[in-house]
Amino acid sequence: MKVLVDCHGADAGVSVAVDGALLALGERNTLKVVLCGKREEIDKCLEGKAYDKSRLEIIEAGEAITNDDAPALAIRRKKDSSMVLGLRALAAGNADAMVSAGNTGSLLVGTQVIVKLTEGVTRATLASVVTTVKGSHTIIADSGANVDCRPEMLEEFAIMGDVYMRNVFGIEKPTVGLLSNGAEEEKGNAVTKEAHALLKNGKLNFVGNIEARDVLTGAVDVLVTDGFAGNVAIKACEGMGKAMFALIKDGIMKGGLKAKIGFLLLKSVFRGVKKSVSADEVGGGIFLGANKIVIKTHGSSSAVSFEKSILNADKLAEKDVVGQITEGLKNRAQ
Repeated sequence: MKVLVDCHGADAGVSVAVDGALLALGERNTLKVVLCGKREEIDKCLEGKAYDKSRLEIIEAGEAITNDDAPALAIRRKKDSSMVLGLRALAAGNADAMVSAGNTGSLLVGTQVIVKLTEGVTRATLASVVTTVKGSHTIIADSGANVDCRPEMLEEFAIMGDVYMRNVFGIEKPTVGLLSNGAEEEKGNAVTKEAHALLKNGKLNFVGNIEARDVLTGAVDVLVTDGFAGNVAIKACEGMGKAMFALIKDGIMKGGLKAKIGFLLLKSVFRGVKKSVSADEVGGGIFLGANKIVIKTHGSSSAVSFEKSILNADKLAEKDVVGQITEGLKNRAQ
């Protein structure tokens, strides 16, 4: 498979995208990567590094879309940007998947306008996978792209999330929950209540409302929500994780010799826990509903996060998740 990487958009600059691509090439020898961006900056990052040149291509772009750009205008006006050129190459079949850390709104608009949506989908959803305390995974759809949603959109998100968990994680009958402010059926706003009725009467393994405190407990395999609440929930979880590790570190430093000895004995445990909840290890979210695999990784992504995103994009394209989603939506209509 061939994965295209938008080299612009990450907070740390082009280097993390390029380094992540090289890490991915070293990890999987069947993978090919296309770097899209300003050639001078890309060449500078590649200078002096060993890699298989036969598996790396470059598409030169003259500009980049920034987080300050209005999403729709950026896609329409910045036609020579790395994001637009990358999406066009993807739509033309010159790559099987694309990874970008760029402006989320622009990537959503560009994906829908240039790459197009698969049959039966009204809006693509940015779906992010999180690791739970059980060591399992939960996919959150939407996690930041569609701030305002209709009940029918949430039902679509649930179906696409179900297909994803079946095909990527091999879960035969994924449990589906709806993020709300209470577990009771009558809780939630008007949109949530209508979505609850649709999911309850549908064909999915719907288990009802899920509160934010259960996002990481493994209560469900698929958590459905609008992009506003989903993004807030994910960011809150990430912030709480960082805060807890900071408090533990502070406690160890203030706890004297016994606390430091205890830390040394448990160092490998702490390292494993930190790695399991790290956003870098998950490697971004996928725009489910698009005609091709498009993954949005964090703006704060490291090279490792880009590596994981690229490898995940390669895997999803290979498994034909797009085709599986199309079939899943057809089955709903039957």
